[in-house]
Amino acid sequence: MKHYDYVEWLLYKNKFMPEEKADEMEQHLYGCSTCMEIFLSLIDEKEEKAAGEILSEGFTADVVGRLSRIKTVKPKANQKKRTFNYQLGLYAAVASVTIILTFGGFYTSLVDTVPKLSVSVHMTKEYTNIIADFSEGIVSGTSNLLSGIENNDMNNRRRNNER
Repeated sequence: MKHYDYVEWLLYKNKFMPEEKADEMEQHLYGCSTCMEIFLSLIDEKEEKAAGEILSEGFTADVVGRLSRIKTVKPKANQKKRTFNYQLGLYAAVASVTIILTFGGFYTSLVDTVPKLSVSVHMTKEYTNIIADFSEGIVSGTSNLLSGIENNDMNNRRRNNER
């Protein structure tokens, strides 16, 4: 939701906004408590007095009297039970689908299919792995060193056996 800033609400209050934008901002006020606080902070005593002159003296008492005649709708206990039953029904449906897929072998075939898919995917670019190349060089060098030591040792044994 886009919020309006202090300057925009000041322009709205002083009727400097285009009519379309003012209507949009007014609709926004109905649902946004943050912007409502900003807008209400712009109202000063002069405007409060002007509003007091427009409203009749018995306005507050009239509104409070009308509130007592408004019927409120209380949520029924049966409605909570319906919500629980609805959620239980959804759970049962999801569990049933899962069981059917399990017995039907869907998950087993999925486990078999995923590795096949990964083999069929080809890389478009190959990157050299510097770390793997470096470690391969170390392993190769170590192997050559050990082979050289073994060869020297074998040659020394042969010489000693020939003597």
